Amino acid sequence: MNLDGASVLVTGATGFVGPYLVQALTEKDARVKILTLSKDEIPSNLHADNLEIVTGDITRPETLDRITEGVDFVFHLAAISNVDYAIRNPVKTYDVNVRGILNLLEEVRKNSVQKFIHISSSHVYGVPQYIPVDEKHPIAPREPYSASKAAAENIVFAYSGAYGINTAILRPFNIYGPGQHESFLIPSIIKQAYGNDVIEVGNLEPTRDFTYITDVVAGFLIIAESGSGVYNIGSGVEVKVGDIVHKIVDIINFDIEIRSVVDRQRSGGVEISRMCADVTRLKRLGWEPKVGLGEGLEKTVTYFEMDGL
Repeated sequence: MNLDGASVLVTGATGFVGPYLVQALTEKDARVKILTLSKDEIPSNLHADNLEIVTGDITRPETLDRITEGVDFVFHLAAISNVDYAIRNPVKTYDVNVRGILNLLEEVRKNSVQKFIHISSSHVYGVPQYIPVDEKHPIAPREPYSASKAAAENIVFAYSGAYGINTAILRPFNIYGPGQHESFLIPSIIKQAYGNDVIEVGNLEPTRDFTYITDVVAGFLIIAESGSGVYNIGSGVEVKVGDIVHKIVDIINFDIEIRSVVDRQRSGGVEISRMCADVTRLKRLGWEPKVGLGEGLEKTVTYFEMDGL
């Protein structure tokens, strides 16, 4: 399968990852259609000659009629993706992340879509039984966000098996880069570092696997063209949250206090103490992360400086 010149539908294109994916697709001369709730929310960097904007709501199937007609590939990114928000809004999270994918797959089933690529999450693994985590690791969601993603994956598996739809499920670990919302860890730290004498974070001890946005999108494209099944997307490097904070402070070069506060910590029932991806399966397709953590943080800090914080 080849994305060059293909017709591609992208849902969730107005979020953090979406514009990067759309840009990469247009550079392949793909004809990109983006599904959005309103044309008013389209950021300026999403406008291109070969870009079609259509409105619709994945939670309302009547707005999706014929959305996949003539489409070769579907990248499904639309989701509630903030864990803390999902904990506060479990019903809405289920409606968007589970019912939404069901409605979209119904449209895919009606048409001759070559491939459906679903963006899931490493959160479906829950607390790792071993590190690094590979795709064979048991699924054990611990909160509404990860539960909704696990349910969505099962729907994808079911449609693939029952209707012969060619699918791939992507499980990104921690994505970061320019343009990410400040409710996420790295942009939150950067903004605090410029506006305060103290950086307040939750638990500094957990480890995470951070991957720069362009490396993640490169993985999306490779999997779309030559992958099938489930793939982790991560750097394969385990880093403490506290080390991330110190790296950012070193880049900004401020003498600033770093404080772990209880109000920012997740409960023991939700917090995951360690996380790191085994990306052997994705590397077999020829993918390698190109942007190291230091370089990626530099790029992200520079973006926030230029954006005026």
